[in-house]
Order: sequence, then structure tokens, then C-alpha cells
Amino acid sequence: MKRLAIETAFETCSVALDIDGEVRARSRTEPRAHGRLLLPFVDELLAEAGIVLGELDALVVDRGPGSFTSLRIGLGVAQGLAMAHDLPVHPVSSLAMIAAAGRDPDGPGPVLAAMDARMGEVYAAIYRFDDGRAELQGREVLCAPGDLPDPGGPARGAGSAFEVHGDRLPASIVGELASIRADVRPDAGVLLQLGAHVEPVAAHELVPVYLRDRVTH
Repeated sequence: MKRLAIETAFETCSVALDIDGEVRARSRTEPRAHGRLLLPFVDELLAEAGIVLGELDALVVDRGPGSFTSLRIGLGVAQGLAMAHDLPVHPVSSLAMIAAAGRDPDGPGPVLAAMDARMGEVYAAIYRFDDGRAELQGREVLCAPGDLPDPGGPARGAGSAFEVHGDRLPASIVGELASIRADVRPDAGVLLQLGAHVEPVAAHELVPVYLRDRVTH
């Protein structure tokens, strides 16, 4: 199985190529650089592996929520490649990715993923994991830091909102978390893992999830 994953939801541009379980990756955290970095990363990985796009079996892409411009770049490239080469696309939530990257397989199951959404807001969701499958508890939200969803029991925290918004997050929730990974970065390799458990869609059915009605970044 040959799969390519594209991650552009936040400030990190990350691409990963999985060929029968062997993963190669490129990643750089640089604001507003996705358009410059994404396709060269794809070309480099394919050249290293000695394959061409037409030999891929599927694509995996972050469908959001996240930055409007960054998401549009990643989804646009994924959609174009999928259409050109008749590839299925596995859309993965950015918050599921952050939760998976920040979880402890040996610790409490739920993870509260919370990412800075700018404009004084956060993207947040609670996920549990079952054999690698991310299971959303409730819904993904865009909210004020003080309205962070409550896991309602032992859980871990992951994502940039814990660093950016700090004291504005509810102490009653943050104080009960077993640990917090504010340093978790978006990772296309994690997308590959989660994409294996997400039903694929055709390229024309690929839809971004912004959560915000007014998009300004």
C-alpha cells in the first residue's frame, strides 16, 4: 500500500509517504510558507522512494479545523492530485491528529485537544482511541478559552491553546488533566495512522471544516 499524507491546517507544513509500512516525511513550521513548501516536499519524497504519483493507492489530508488559507492550500493540492490520478482521499480531523500526537497509550484514554484559533478563540474537541481509531466525544467546537469542553473525568491535554491562552482556560478543567502537551505539532505521519481508520471519499466530495463562519486568516 502506498499512501501520501498532507498536513497544512496550522503553521506546520508536513508531508509523509508510507510505502508498505516504511514512512518518509518532510516537515517545517513556518507561517505562510505552505504554498512554497508543499509541492517540493511531495516531489522530494516521491523521488526518494522512486515512485510517481500515479503509483499511489490513496491520499490522506487534514480536513480541518484550522487556518482558512493553510487548509485551502492543502485541500486544494490533495483534491487536484486525487482528481488527476483517480485516487481516494481519507479526510482526517486536525483535532484528532493533535489528540493522537499528544496521547499516552498507557495513560487515561480521553484527550482534550485544543489549538489556538486566533481572534481570541480556540478549536477544541475530546477524543478517545480504540485500536488506533479516533472516536470523537461530543463535537468539535470553536469557542472562547473559558468555554473549553470538559472531559468529565481523567484525561490528558494537547495543543497550542494550553500555551497561548494559559490563564484564560478554565482552571477547573485544566487542573484536572493528568498531563498537558502544549508542544504537540501537526504531523503528517500521525495523519497516516489515523487515515487508515477513516472512510475515503472521492476528490469532489472533499470538504473543509472551518467551524468559523467568518474566515480572516
